[in-house]
Amino acid sequence: MINNYFLDKKDTITAISSPYGTGAISIIRISGKKSINIIKKIFKFKKKNIIKKNFTNIGYIYKKKKIIDQVIIIYFKKPNSYTGEDLIEINCHGSIYIQKKIINLIINNGARLAKNGEFTFRSFINKKINLLQAESILDLINTENKFYHNIAINNLIYNKINNVIIKLQNKILNILSYIEIILDFSEENIKIKKKKILNNIIYIEKKLNFLIKSFNINNIIKEGLNVTIIGPVNSGKSTLMNILINEDKSIISNIPGTTRDIVEGKLKINNFNFNLFDTAGFRKTKSYIENIGIKKTYKKIKNSNIIFYVFDSIILNNINLFKKKIKFLKKIKILNNNILLIANKIDLYKKKKYKNNKILNFKLIFISLKKKIGIKNIYNFLNKKIPKKIINNNFLINNVRHYKELKIILKYIKKFKKDLLNKVSYEFIIIYLKLSINHFYLINGFIINNNDILNNIFSKFCIGK
Repeated sequence: MINNYFLDKKDTITAISSPYGTGAISIIRISGKKSINIIKKIFKFKKKNIIKKNFTNIGYIYKKKKIIDQVIIIYFKKPNSYTGEDLIEINCHGSIYIQKKIINLIINNGARLAKNGEFTFRSFINKKINLLQAESILDLINTENKFYHNIAINNLIYNKINNVIIKLQNKILNILSYIEIILDFSEENIKIKKKKILNNIIYIEKKLNFLIKSFNINNIIKEGLNVTIIGPVNSGKSTLMNILINEDKSIISNIPGTTRDIVEGKLKINNFNFNLFDTAGFRKTKSYIENIGIKKTYKKIKNSNIIFYVFDSIILNNINLFKKKIKFLKKIKILNNNILLIANKIDLYKKKKYKNNKILNFKLIFISLKKKIGIKNIYNFLNKKIPKKIINNNFLINNVRHYKELKIILKYIKKFKKDLLNKVSYEFIIIYLKLSINHFYLINGFIINNNDILNNIFSKFCIGK
C-alpha cells in the first residue's frame, strides 16, 4: 500500500536539491507537467526565449521586471529525466535570499514544495528505478568510504543485488509453476521430480545464507572490528594502544592499576576501521574502583572480534605457569586465530633468541614497545582480518529491511525443504513458496499479482497438449 504521503503524483513539485545554506552554487529542481510553463514565466534569455531540452540555457530569473539572479537552466523532457516527468534544474548563486526568492516564485506560479524523498519516489513510481536502486541512492549519498561507495554504485548503476534477488525469485516461481501445473493435471499421472526440486531449493537456501551473511560482513565494514587489549598490569597494554593509534590516549605509568576504565581508540588499515579498547590489567586487588575496571574488561572481551593478550615475555621461562594463566582464553567465544599473544619487553631479555610460534594454538609474537620492535607484525595480523574477499566483490546486503525480508524468505524455504523431505503433500507445502515470493516482491517493490504464476505456467508448458 502506497503511503498517502506521496499520493499527489499529479502535482508539480519543487525543492532545493543542494545542501541548504550559503555556497557558490545552489540547485533547485522542478518536476511535473507544469514545469516548463512555470519556468517560461520566470526565466528569460538575453535575446530569444526558446528553452532547449538537454542543453544548458543561460539567462535570468525575473520577478515581474526585476532580475533576481543570472542562472543556468537545464530542461529534461519526460520520460528522459530522473523522475520520468518533465524536470527542470536551476543552477543559481548560493545565496539563501536568492534560493528563497526563486522557490517562492516557482510556488506562486503553480508548484508546491516537495516532501522528503519525493523526487526519488516519482522515479520509482514511473519505473525509472526499482526500490533497491532507490535505497541505493540514499546509501550513495551517505557513503563514508570506498567500500560503501562501491556497494552503492554496484546496486544503483549495475543493479547487482536486484539481479540476484530476481534470479532467486524466478527460481522459486519456476518451482511453484512446475508443481502447480502437474497438480492441475493430476489425471495425467505425471510424477513430480522431487530430486530436481530439492537441488534447486538447496541452491536457493545456499544463496540466501550468503546474502544474509553478507549483511553481517557489512556491519563489520561499517562499524569496524573490535580489538580488546588485555593482560596483566604493567605489561604494556596502554603503550601498545598509543603506538598503534599514534596518539597519547591511554595514561602510562609504572603504578599498577593505572588504567581503570576502558579507553577507546580508532585505527585504520587500508581504509578499514579497527576499534581498539585498552582495559584494566588483571591482578588481585582490594581496590573497589580497580575491581570494577577488571569486571568491565571481562565484559568487553565478550563483545570483541579480536583479543590482544599482552604480557611480559619473561614469564615464558615458566611455560606451564603461563599456560595456566591464559587457559581462560579458550572459553572466549571467538576463533582461536583471532586471539593474539603479544610477548613484550624482549629488549630486557637478550640472552634468549625468540621466534614467533604458537601456545595453546594461539598465535604468539614477540615485541619491544620501548624500542618499537615487532610492531609491524601486529599491523600485519590485523590486515589479514579484513574480510577482503567479500569486500573486493563489493557485493553486500547493507539494508536492514532487505536483511529482515531475506531471513523471512529463508525461514519459508527451510520449512518447504523440511516438509518436502518428510513427504508432506505438495498441496500443503507450496504455500511456503508463495509466501517467499511475496517477500521477494517486498524487497524490490513489485506488487504481488497471481497472474505472475499463470504467465509463467503458460510460457513454460504447452497446456493444450
